[in-house]
Amino acid sequence: MRIGTPHKFALFAVLAMLGVVASPAQQVRYFPDFSSTAFLQLNGAHQAFYNNQYVLRLTNGIATGGAITTSSSTVWFQLQQPVAAGFTTYFRFQIHNAAFCCAPGDGLAFVIQNASKTDPTYGATGAGLTAKGVANGGIGYTGIPNSLAIEFDTSANAWDPTVNGNNHVAVQGCGTNTNGPVHTAGTYTIYHNNNVTSCLVGSGLNNSGTLPHLGVTCGQSSCADGSPHDVVIEYAPVANVWTLKLYVDPQFIAGTHTPVPTAVPAINIPYNIDNTQNPSTGLALGLDANQQKTLAWVGFSGSQTFQPQQQDILAWEFTPHTPTQVTQTILPGCDPHDPTCQPTTFTFGDHVDKVTYYPGYTNPNGIQMTVVATPISRSQFYQTRLKDTPFSNEQCVVYQGTGGNCIVYSVTCSDSNGNQVACPVSQGQCVNIGDPGCITFNTSYYTTDGVTPNDADYLKSDPIGTNNWVSIFESFDANGFDPRTTGTGSTPSDFVATFKVGAQNRVGSASVAAAPLTTKK
Repeated sequence: MRIGTPHKFALFAVLAMLGVVASPAQQVRYFPDFSSTAFLQLNGAHQAFYNNQYVLRLTNGIATGGAITTSSSTVWFQLQQPVAAGFTTYFRFQIHNAAFCCAPGDGLAFVIQNASKTDPTYGATGAGLTAKGVANGGIGYTGIPNSLAIEFDTSANAWDPTVNGNNHVAVQGCGTNTNGPVHTAGTYTIYHNNNVTSCLVGSGLNNSGTLPHLGVTCGQSSCADGSPHDVVIEYAPVANVWTLKLYVDPQFIAGTHTPVPTAVPAINIPYNIDNTQNPSTGLALGLDANQQKTLAWVGFSGSQTFQPQQQDILAWEFTPHTPTQVTQTILPGCDPHDPTCQPTTFTFGDHVDKVTYYPGYTNPNGIQMTVVATPISRSQFYQTRLKDTPFSNEQCVVYQGTGGNCIVYSVTCSDSNGNQVACPVSQGQCVNIGDPGCITFNTSYYTTDGVTPNDADYLKSDPIGTNNWVSIFESFDANGFDPRTTGTGSTPSDFVATFKVGAQNRVGSASVAAAPLTTKK
């Protein structure tokens, strides 16, 4: 329990707010299942209970009573996501009940779009949150302009490759024009449009040359083999080149959704999602709060033919590599040791921040808490916020799924009218979790850092943006869905999970500064 010396870095608070994308309640995290479909726009899809878990069902296969129909669906998260600065998304899908006949289809796709309309000549309908493409080879995204689709195609059409035609992955996008499933040269007909040409994006760095878009199999047979399949898509710069990577069923680093370093991406292509930088296949993105073009809808599409299949999304996380914020009304206090205790939860994709007020706190005025999660590189955090403080023998924990960054959580409060107010503070002396009148803070995350209960730490600075660091650490738990660092403090402010390291491993410092032991605040 240590206190740092005042070392101002007030500009950080200003910088942390630049490019922030607001959310009324949460960012994308449906893990371990879809027991809730809150914040999802369902266009033909629905929640289903299958194999003892809740799933997001895109197509029904053979419906009750034996009816067989062609159908398509889309699902969009109801808040546009910042995609221009990079993102990591993980999802698990399962295609089953696909043995009715012959060659069931069509497949499913992960889709990013900012479509103000759809193309009726393809049979598509809606726009934005209601955009839905067509079936019969269209995989639910065909007919949606200004979109990018990563498709998992399970049915061979005339425009598909001759090798693995009914079992391949492809990246499809025609920039701001109408998107479609055609990969090969030539002109094809979809619905009333007789002039559909290829929307294939790039060529994979791992392909054989005969399949320029990529032919892969899921497991030993097909993406429709009835087994769950894990997918990771990462959009980030590699050697200063924006790159789109996709992994299908990779081996993961234990305790994460991060592929091991030796995992070979199924797709690995240079790609820029911003059409101002990539006019041919990039998207015209939506404006964020700072009037910058960064935003798009993210979600899934799927379709089935008269040879149907059930297509389920089992879990999904989407983590932007840019500052995002979540606002929640502070829940009544409760004992954090009580398993029924409900903390105020702020979800940011594959990492989560929680605040639990003390028993007896009721929030009669409906005070809202806003948490801004700001990615920052380990080296930058050390140089600007830890160096020359009593915590210079520590590093911030790098969260997986954030583009290799640490996360600083900045906490503020407002009244029901949106006016900034002071956050409610603790009512007692806060030393241990659950002390009377004290607030409990924790963050859970995936990490490959070797954090242990013996070297973990949790730092708070007050005011926001300063380096008046105080250790509020109480515990580190590596045995949940993901590791969790917990602390007890008196006031919300800046928070960051850290861990102690030797001088030889520390980033950006030549010496170890001893940290004096003092009282927590």
